[in-house]
Amino acid sequence: KIIMIDCLFAYPIPTRDSPTKGSALSIFYPGAMLEKRGMEVEYFDERFDKFDEFLSLLKKSPLSVGVSSMTGYQLTGSKRILETAKRINPKIYTIFGGPHPSILPGECIKEDFIDFVIVGEGEKTILELVETLKKGGDLEKVDGIYWKDRGRIKANKPREFMDPSEWPFPMTEKNKKYFKVAAERGELMFQASRGCPYNCSFCYNQVINRRTWRPIPLDKFEQELKIFVEEFKIRNIYINDDNIGSNKERIKKIAEILHNFGLSWTTGIRCNDVDEQTAKVLNESGCQELLLGVESGSDRILKEILNKGYPKGAEDIRRCAINLSKTGIQGRYNFMAGVPTESMKEIRQSMKLADWIHKMDKNSIFCFDAYAPYPGTKLYQEALKTNFKEPKNMEEWSRMTLSNETVPIAQNLYYISGLRFRGKRGDTTSRNFPGWKRFLILPFEISAHIRWRTGFLSFYGLEKAVIKRLFAWASQKAGLKKNQVKKNKNDS
Repeated sequence: KIIMIDCLFAYPIPTRDSPTKGSALSIFYPGAMLEKRGMEVEYFDERFDKFDEFLSLLKKSPLSVGVSSMTGYQLTGSKRILETAKRINPKIYTIFGGPHPSILPGECIKEDFIDFVIVGEGEKTILELVETLKKGGDLEKVDGIYWKDRGRIKANKPREFMDPSEWPFPMTEKNKKYFKVAAERGELMFQASRGCPYNCSFCYNQVINRRTWRPIPLDKFEQELKIFVEEFKIRNIYINDDNIGSNKERIKKIAEILHNFGLSWTTGIRCNDVDEQTAKVLNESGCQELLLGVESGSDRILKEILNKGYPKGAEDIRRCAINLSKTGIQGRYNFMAGVPTESMKEIRQSMKLADWIHKMDKNSIFCFDAYAPYPGTKLYQEALKTNFKEPKNMEEWSRMTLSNETVPIAQNLYYISGLRFRGKRGDTTSRNFPGWKRFLILPFEISAHIRWRTGFLSFYGLEKAVIKRLFAWASQKAGLKKNQVKKNKNDS
């Protein structure tokens, strides 16, 4: 008997060399929306599932295959998944959503293996789209899609944002196994809000969320969090928001909820929102880590190029670091190097700021991403005036990553800073290379310390090539064995 699947959701490997295994919310939220309506849904997460399992699911004749992707390496898997679905069964409707197609829908819909592009928030759009495809209804009435009508590309009107109270709970019986893995690894993710009201010149939120910030009702947040606590007995959670917000009263209430559950937690927040009182509230609630968008140690870059919105520039970052140093919270300071017009002197200003923070607070850690020009952002136009060559299709965009080659020094710094600052017990390097495996990466950690201290960031090609291979190997090892993601009969 052929089992009909209304939509097979697929999540490609997000990066070549990152072992992170957090919840793939970008397919679980829309999938839960369809399941709630009584549709038959299956999931494929390439980080855990073998490609043969995807092929087996295709044999069940799904009506549609939905893929979510960010700009960058994840597009490689997206292309492979969508092309495979079309090759095996040309009648399958292929649906492409997520940040990248939302930013470049007109470009993506031109790919011959894509039938529909979903722009922006996808839950209601994909629900209406799949229902329309099942019934043979009028596609013109589905807001938020680009599609092909007998070879002619059409763009329907944009879809309005959902009321956060209507967001579905992302975990279902079908995808629970993936949440279980994330919970066991301490990487369970959950949303308290979507979007960000600020106008940073480099950020995808300018396009995707149209500079809006939409918080979930706190009673809904508490009820759904309780489900995770009771299901997995979790002790920590990652609030996966772009910005948990500048509303101090709301932050205090979220902190109280998490404290009452006895959870340690991580989230992202702006440096200028971390005053002494907020830092104290977060610390007392069990917050163990804050992700902070520092971007640069140069006031010129912060104000004139990135439009970061820090009133006092780098001084706001230092004040945040001072406030966190009085708590047990670990600050994860995210820098960005290689932005348009940035000089080597300004890159070194960022490195000096990192050294200043680290000297004052040994608990702090740092990440230096290479600037990735995202289309639709203000800074993208400035990038085009430099040596950045604009990609023209998915394959070319797949080479655009946070360790991209546009500015080699910036890419080198991505690896050097990671190995320099993230090797403490329990941190990224020690988790990815436990026990004797640590000796594989140790020589490169030592080299990174020397390079950072001396500021020697060039001639890193051979070392970098080996490091990439080791990271990719660690990522593969961190994946699940087949029997770990197969649904246990006792779960059904």
